[in-house]
Amino acid sequence: MDQYLTETAEANGGYLMRHQLIDLGLSDAQIRSGMQSKVLRRIRHGTYAMAHEWTAMTATERHCVLVRSVLDKLGDRVVASHHSASALYGHDLFGVDLDTVHVTRIDGGTSRREAGIAFHHGAVVPTRDIREIDGRLVVEPMRAVFETCSHVSIESGMVLATSALRSEQITVEELIEARSQFAHWMGTRKARIAIRLADARLESVGEVRSLHMMWRHRLPHPELQHQICDVRGQIIARTDFAWLDHRHTGEFDGLMKYGRLNPYNQDPGQAIEDEKIREDRVRDESYGMTRWVWASLAPSQQAKTAAMIRLGMERSKRLYLRNRTVIPLT
Repeated sequence: MDQYLTETAEANGGYLMRHQLIDLGLSDAQIRSGMQSKVLRRIRHGTYAMAHEWTAMTATERHCVLVRSVLDKLGDRVVASHHSASALYGHDLFGVDLDTVHVTRIDGGTSRREAGIAFHHGAVVPTRDIREIDGRLVVEPMRAVFETCSHVSIESGMVLATSALRSEQITVEELIEARSQFAHWMGTRKARIAIRLADARLESVGEVRSLHMMWRHRLPHPELQHQICDVRGQIIARTDFAWLDHRHTGEFDGLMKYGRLNPYNQDPGQAIEDEKIREDRVRDESYGMTRWVWASLAPSQQAKTAAMIRLGMERSKRLYLRNRTVIPLT
């Protein structure tokens, strides 16, 4: 029976409806027993998932399952919008409410909230604003980015917009051009700031949040993904952030280097050793370096982290630029 349940859930996009469980021969009592034995997990009223699959999903993957179940239930009366649409496009999400599915009505109905669904009312032009993903209606990527950025914090908007740019689903020029189209929306100012600060060169959520911290605490805007070469012109490092006027670099150390995504899963310490060697080579070229981790980006720690970076910048400037002579070319 578990095989049939799993196959049905996969065909649906990760979920099972009560009537499907009934059709597969389960009674309501057996459904309750399945939840008690942790075979099934109720994710919405009348909607279930295989418990082991649900547990293994990321928060965004779970939201995608919720979105698919809502779209399949409501049909062509609505279109997935806001960060629910972005989730289906694969954009990075941070600091958004993943318990609520956002849809925009195309049946002329009014805005409202009910049972974990936010219904929005807005002018949607099918030929321009709607795409299909696996047969489900979704607003186009540009609109999804603007909708989300206008509703969430600047930091969350930066994460989303950067991810959309990095995926090449939209371009900076298109985002700038679209500002006039959405100028009348509430929250447009926040959206414009988030989009202006977004940059496709930022490779992770942690790097985006780091740049937001620098902007919020008035650190100079850094060079991104700066390459450092030795005296032979060979690239020895590519740093996340660099302040060339201070001969200083910055590195966000996330899960990829030291946590669950560490490529040296048999020898976790190897990543630390490699990074130490890399940092020493950077310092050999007369650059300082400040490192920080995910916990350093917590709201209560950001001011301290920014002060640490600023202190490192001033130290590097004293160490590496103190006796430097600049001879202008004439």
